[in-house]
Amino acid sequence: MMISVGLIQSDIQPHKMEENLQHYEALLSKNIQKPVDLLVFPEMFACGFSPSLREEAEQMDGKSISFLQQTAQRYHSNVVASLPILEGDKVVNRLVWLSPEGLCGQYDKKHLFFGDEERICTPGTARTIVQTLGYKFFPLICFDVRFPKWSCNHYSEAGFAYDCLVYIANFPAPREQMLLKLAAARAIENQAYVLVANRIGTDGNGFAHQGGTAVIHPNGEIVKMADMNVEQVLLCDLDFDQLQTLRNRFPVAEMWD
Repeated sequence: MMISVGLIQSDIQPHKMEENLQHYEALLSKNIQKPVDLLVFPEMFACGFSPSLREEAEQMDGKSISFLQQTAQRYHSNVVASLPILEGDKVVNRLVWLSPEGLCGQYDKKHLFFGDEERICTPGTARTIVQTLGYKFFPLICFDVRFPKWSCNHYSEAGFAYDCLVYIANFPAPREQMLLKLAAARAIENQAYVLVANRIGTDGNGFAHQGGTAVIHPNGEIVKMADMNVEQVLLCDLDFDQLQTLRNRFPVAEMWD
């Protein structure tokens, strides 16, 4: 079975949520001519990172969530993104997964990066598996890619815990190759597709990003990759029959610890 995905590699302007949302609308309108099963935005898609994360935080009924829901309905897609969410006096880096019908799942980033994010945000404690489009997806955020135990797949008589890992990211330029290498390792060891959506441009802390958005095969090879330092929607089809063939020919999951 094939599933179409669109990975959004964008330049996120700090402190300009309204402008960023309008820009996404134009970017999608230009690049999406037919329904896409899954659209994936980068981490902190509407505001990027800055020391003002608390001030940028929204409620779950805020403008950014509304935009994502409208996008899901307009393109008949599942939509994935993260943003700072205010819960009481806490801020979390929350990934939301929406279908045209509404919220399918959410995940609060567990591994917060050193500095502003770690200082401002509260870490999550639970993993989330989203079952949709006939398969199981495991969405994680950026720094999580460095933690193989948190990313690990499981196998039992019921089958695999997930079929596709989704990493949304704000990996800066000096470590972009690390992101791809780590993501490839996660694909191989977990026998799953991996999707990586990373940003470009300069964030509110002055850190440059050049992309690295990619679709990675369960054998660790890059199926398709976005151009560096270019805004684009990377469109690709995932062939889950290939995933099943790999799992059948190399049943290492039966030996996982």
